[in-house]
Amino acid sequence: MITRSGLIKGAGPFLGLLWSGFVGASTLVPNQVAVPGACIPQFAVPAPVFGPAGPIPRVDALRHPLLTVKMKEVDQQVLPQGTFACPDIGQDVTFGKTRVWAYETSDSLTKKVLGPANWPAVTVETRRFIPTLVNYENQLPKFGDPIYINGQATTGLVQGLVTADQTIHWADPENLMCMMRMPAVDCTQTPGDPCCKPYQNSVPAVPHLHGAEVPSQFDGGPEAWFTPDGKTGSAYNSLYRTGPGKAAYLYPNFQEPGTLWFHDHALGATRTNVYSGLATFYFIRDPAKEPKNLPKGPNEIELAIQDRQFDTTGQLYFPDGSDPLCGSGAPNDPCLNGPVPNPNIHPFWIPEFIGDVAIVNGAPWPYLDVKPMRYRLRLLDGSNARFYNLSFGAATVYQIGSDDNYLDAPVKVNSVFIAPGERADIIVDFTGLAGQNITVTNNAPTPYPSGLVPGIDQPTMANIMQFRVSNPSVMPIDMSCNPAVAGQCRRPSHVVRLTDGLGNLAPGVKVDKIRQLVLKEVQGPGGPVEVLVNNTKWDGLKSASIVDQFPADGISELPRKGSIEVWEIINLTMDAHPMHTHLSQFQVLDRRPFDIDGTMGSNIPGGYAATWAAAFGTGPAPLPTGCQYGQVCPGYGPPLPYKTPNADGAIGGNPAISPFLIGAAAPPAPEEIGWKDTAKAFPGQVMRIVVRWNPTSTPLITNKSLAGINLYPFDPTKGPGYVWHCHIIDHEDNEMMRPYKVTN
Repeated sequence: MITRSGLIKGAGPFLGLLWSGFVGASTLVPNQVAVPGACIPQFAVPAPVFGPAGPIPRVDALRHPLLTVKMKEVDQQVLPQGTFACPDIGQDVTFGKTRVWAYETSDSLTKKVLGPANWPAVTVETRRFIPTLVNYENQLPKFGDPIYINGQATTGLVQGLVTADQTIHWADPENLMCMMRMPAVDCTQTPGDPCCKPYQNSVPAVPHLHGAEVPSQFDGGPEAWFTPDGKTGSAYNSLYRTGPGKAAYLYPNFQEPGTLWFHDHALGATRTNVYSGLATFYFIRDPAKEPKNLPKGPNEIELAIQDRQFDTTGQLYFPDGSDPLCGSGAPNDPCLNGPVPNPNIHPFWIPEFIGDVAIVNGAPWPYLDVKPMRYRLRLLDGSNARFYNLSFGAATVYQIGSDDNYLDAPVKVNSVFIAPGERADIIVDFTGLAGQNITVTNNAPTPYPSGLVPGIDQPTMANIMQFRVSNPSVMPIDMSCNPAVAGQCRRPSHVVRLTDGLGNLAPGVKVDKIRQLVLKEVQGPGGPVEVLVNNTKWDGLKSASIVDQFPADGISELPRKGSIEVWEIINLTMDAHPMHTHLSQFQVLDRRPFDIDGTMGSNIPGGYAATWAAAFGTGPAPLPTGCQYGQVCPGYGPPLPYKTPNADGAIGGNPAISPFLIGAAAPPAPEEIGWKDTAKAFPGQVMRIVVRWNPTSTPLITNKSLAGINLYPFDPTKGPGYVWHCHIIDHEDNEMMRPYKVTN
C-alpha cells in the first residue's frame, strides 16, 4: 500500500491530543495512505462554477468596494461521495470531506458573507478606475488548534497534512534561522533538530494579486507575510495595520481590463499555502475597452486547473519523503516525481510537486453541462508545477486574451498551452455539437518538456474535465460575437505595441537598457538543492558578486520608472520555467536556441556553459572558500561585474550570449502576442522580453524614452519593492526569486 507516515476518520475535539504523541515524527499526521488517482472516478461530479452559471454569484466589488477576506480552514466535499474499489492498494476507499484552507469574502460594513469560504474562492469582479479596499484576516489554525467548522468542534488539520520545510529560506516566524546555521544543519545526522521538523506554529500567509498594477506596499510580496498571532515579515505594511493577523490592501484597479487572480505568496511557503487551497480569480471589467458581445451571463465561466494527490479518506496528500516507499519506484510509490533529493539539506522539499488527480475549480475531473452555443472560458493554470496543453475535441477554440489583457483579435488555436501562473481567455464553440460529450485532454509532460507524459507515464492526467452538450428540441439563439467572423470579438482599440509580434521591436520603441540574466539549478549529491535567478540568492547580500556592487540591500534589478528594458533570460537548466514579473507587464520578443555545451554548432568549445563557468574568478569579488577559479560557484551571483556591459551591450554580469546563438529566432505564438505577466522560458533557449514600467495603456511616443516619467496612479518607487521569479512555486519557494525596485 501507499503509506506515508489513513487519517483518523471522524476525529473530533480530542484529535489534537491524539496527534500530540507524533510531534517530532517527520510528518504530523500518522499513517496517512495515499490513494492512486486511478481509484477516483472521472466525470462523476459537476464542475463548481460561480456567477450566473452557478448557484453562488461572484463578489461584486462595484457594489461592495470595502471587502473583508478571511483565510480559514473549512471542510469541502471535493471527491465523489461513496465507496470505491481500489485494487492498487487492495482495499475499498470511502471519501469524506476534504479539509482545505480557503478565502471567505464579506462586505466590511454590513458583515454579510458574499463569497463563502471555498477552494478556489468565489471570484471577485471589479470595475476599472473604481478602487477596492480589502481587509485581509489570517485565521488559519496551526495543527491541533481547537477550531469550529459549521458549528462543530474540531482541530486544525491542514498544517499537519502539507509539510512546511524550515531549512529553505522562508518566512521563519519562530526565527530559527535554519538556513543561516554554520555549519549547515544535517537532518540525516540530527533528525531531532528543530530545523529538521515540519513547522507547526502560527501560519504565515500573505495574499498577492497576480497581474496587478499596485503600489508595492499592497502587492503582497513574499516578505509581507503575517501570522494570526501577530508576527510579521520585514515588508509587512504597518501603516495600514488593522490588528494582529490583519492587513489592509488598496487595489487601484486603474489598469486595462482582464483576468487576474490572487493567491498566497508567503516566503518559502507559497507552494504549501496554495496547495492547501488559497487561490481565486479577480476580474477587472471595463465595457468600453473590452471586445463587444462576448459570451456572458451563464456562458462566461472561470476554470482554475490544478493537480493534487489525496489519501484514502479524501484528505490532501503532499509528498514530503517521509514515506519509506517514497522514491522506491514501486507501483505504489507515492512520490510521483521521485524522493526528496537531498534530505540531509532539505528534509521535505521536492523540486516539483506532481499530482495524479486533475482538479478543476476544486473538483476532480468534473463534468459541465453546456448548451450548443459559444462559451467564454477564463482558464488559470493554478498548479504548483504542471504545464497543460489542452485540447477540446471537436469544439473549435479561439483565444481572445492572454494573462490579464485582451489580444487585438481572436486567434484560432488547436490547443491551449499554459504554464503555472498563466491565464488564457478563450471562446469555445459548442455549436453543432448537440448531444455530444467533449473531453478536455492534456498531453504536456511534467516537468516540462521532458517529464512524465500524461496517458503514458501518468494515465490519469491525460483527461482534465468533460463538457456535456445538451440536445434541446429548440436550438438556442446565440447573440454573442463569433470569433470565426472577421472583425468580431476584437478589442475596440489596439494593444500598445512594444514588439511587432514577428520577433522585432515595434517601430519607434526606445530601449533604455538590456539585461542578460541566467536561470541556473544547483545540484547536490541526490539532485537539485535549489534553483537560482542569475545565480543569485533571494537575499543578494549572500551572493558575493552582487553584494560587492549592490552593498545596501543586494537588489540588482533597478529599472527606472517609465523606462523600457529588454531582458534576455538565458535558461541553463533542463526545465521550462514560467517567469513572472510583479507590477510590470511585458511583451515576448522572441525565443532562440543557444549552444549550451559546444555540440550544437557554435564551434566554441564547451559552449556557453563552459564560457560562463570559466568567467568565475574574474569578477568583482573574490570567490568564497570552496569555489575554484574557472568553475561555477553556486550562489556567487553572476561571474562578471553586473553593472559593466558585456560584448552584447547588456548588463547583468554574464558573458555575452550572441556568439552562442544558433538557428533562427522564433517569434511568440500568435496567442501570446500581447501583454503578459508570465511567460515560458524553455531549456536551451534565450527568451527575450520587452518590459515597461508604466501602465500597459500608456501610448508609445516614437523614438522617445519615458524613463523618469511615472504614469501609474501611484509612486512605484515607494514601499518595499517588487519581485520577479519562476512561477513553479516549488522553485520560487527555494531561491528562484529575486526582489527588484523601481527607481527615480
